[in-house]
Amino acid sequence: MGLVSTAHAFSHFYMLLLPPIFPLLHADLGLSYAALGLLLSVYAVVTGVMQVPMGMLVDRVGGRTILTVGLALNALALLLVGLFPSYPAMLLFMAMAGAGNAVFHPADYAILSARVGEERMGRAFSMHLFAGYIGWMLAPPAMLGLTMVGGWRFALVALGLAGIAYAGVLVLKRHSLSDEDERQAAKAAAAETRANGGKTGFSLLMTPVIASLFLFYMIVAMAGNGIQSFSVVANVDLHGISLGDANLALTCYFIAAATGTLLGGWVADRVVRLELATAVAFALSAGFVALLGFGGLSLPAVISLMVLGGFFVAVVAPLRDIMVRQAAPKGSIGTAFGIVTTGFSAGFTVAPVALGWIVDMGYPAFIFWATAGITLLGVLTLGGVRFIRASRPAESDQPLPTG
Repeated sequence: MGLVSTAHAFSHFYMLLLPPIFPLLHADLGLSYAALGLLLSVYAVVTGVMQVPMGMLVDRVGGRTILTVGLALNALALLLVGLFPSYPAMLLFMAMAGAGNAVFHPADYAILSARVGEERMGRAFSMHLFAGYIGWMLAPPAMLGLTMVGGWRFALVALGLAGIAYAGVLVLKRHSLSDEDERQAAKAAAAETRANGGKTGFSLLMTPVIASLFLFYMIVAMAGNGIQSFSVVANVDLHGISLGDANLALTCYFIAAATGTLLGGWVADRVVRLELATAVAFALSAGFVALLGFGGLSLPAVISLMVLGGFFVAVVAPLRDIMVRQAAPKGSIGTAFGIVTTGFSAGFTVAPVALGWIVDMGYPAFIFWATAGITLLGVLTLGGVRFIRASRPAESDQPLPTG
């Protein structure tokens, strides 16, 4: 759990290395902010596109190898940005970093599923998610601190070397990360299934449940993007608080979300009806976020609602991941998570344009109401998961027609 969670922290850490130094890159390299934003877009698009192929590789060769190579590639790419900061090269390096970043969810969940006891799986997933939040929290101060010591190029090289060094630790501790036994058992079961004329591999994952969970992951990303990207401007315009106070409220949201993932892991290990528990948490989050849409709230009220909304939406995360694990056939964990986490990339692609248009139209309240509405759509999606399983208990995960 410690090895995999730390690797996940590096993934989130690397996501936020460049934004804190955008003003320096703008000044030193003469790049527009649109050009700098394109670097992040390339990173996100490649990550999304590569999720499923990386998941299939995980199921074929093992999560341990793919995780180690992916972390090293991600770290190396950012190191190279520091060494060779010409814009065409930077675009290539960010594509490399995106490919490396695509491995973490498929590989991490495959390893945890193979190595952690069933009774602790929810808490293992929650610690994995909590580590990601820690990575986000540490990135800006680490990047800015090292930049003050030796400049932004030195900071990128140093932090890239740190990731490569940790990939070396994963190699040294490889015996703790093996999922070989589970993969071999899955291969034997798949061979028997093929001999009997059944479906195996990717086609086995084309089920109504996996499709519903893909949509759910997409909705989670859209709802999260609404708060992360636009709550600051909406809170300033709607409640008349300062920019600093609006950012403080967002920071409190992230801290509450990190805490919520830990409770979610405890709940996931003790609750049988995961869809119902997830729907309740999502409905609570939507209610608190919707209240932010009523103008003129005091700063304590804004912070309280942001904290409650962030806490309950994050409680969902470990339960959501356990549902994917339950829906995935044995030996297909990597591919399953590759499919559903592609929904994250889809959500982060769609939401900024739509929500940004709402801001441009001058309706800040609708940022919170739209986010709450999107969150409630997630409840309906989970209702679909529950309906499928309840109405077809013996075959709820039968493949969707592919012809």
